[in-house]
Amino acid sequence: MIAQLRMKKTRPADAPAEGAESPFIAARREWNERYGDYIAQARNWRLTAILALFIAVILAAGTVWLAGQAKVVPYVVEVDKLGQSIAVARADVPTTPNAAIVRAQLASWIQDARSVSTDSIVERNTLTRVYSLIGATAKPYLDDWYRAHSPFEAAASHTVSISIDAVLPQSATTYQVQWTEEQRDRGGNHVGTSHWVAQMTVGINPPSDEATILRNPLGIYVTQLSWTQQL
Repeated sequence: MIAQLRMKKTRPADAPAEGAESPFIAARREWNERYGDYIAQARNWRLTAILALFIAVILAAGTVWLAGQAKVVPYVVEVDKLGQSIAVARADVPTTPNAAIVRAQLASWIQDARSVSTDSIVERNTLTRVYSLIGATAKPYLDDWYRAHSPFEAAASHTVSISIDAVLPQSATTYQVQWTEEQRDRGGNHVGTSHWVAQMTVGINPPSDEATILRNPLGIYVTQLSWTQQL
């Protein structure tokens, strides 16, 4: 009895009886029941907001990157003699030009290669177009011709205008081009007329980069070349 009384005296006044739940545990349970769901929802919404922000940053970076990737998509428009378009195709997609387009390209190339202008800037731009359509095997012939017949030196005394007479296919890749050259002095007076014929072989090499597309969108190259004056 004495030991039991001493044990009762040492128990705190606010201590729960044996088998009773602690008020702190009960308070924690009550707090969890009332506010635990709110805290979990807030955490979930916080994670959702962070994920949405991360996705938005990725999309914004992708948009900026795509905006900085400027790309030129050229198209080739085929027209008839009245200037009406009859066919449209992308020039950056490898295609094989038909014979009419090849003939027109060769006629334009001869006009650029053989004409002489008194404007040095125009002449330089013309030669740039000429060399953009010349193949590696035909380039030495053209280089030798221009070394012996410089258009810049010729422009000091006369100009040359070209009139294409015919572009005749000899085979699937070989063409004969006939044209007339008219020379005039710096005053515009007629100096002389000559007739020429060229044998040309072409090759098709579709462009694969934007720079080549802008220079030679059809991928038509002169691979063999020789021309002579007709008597």
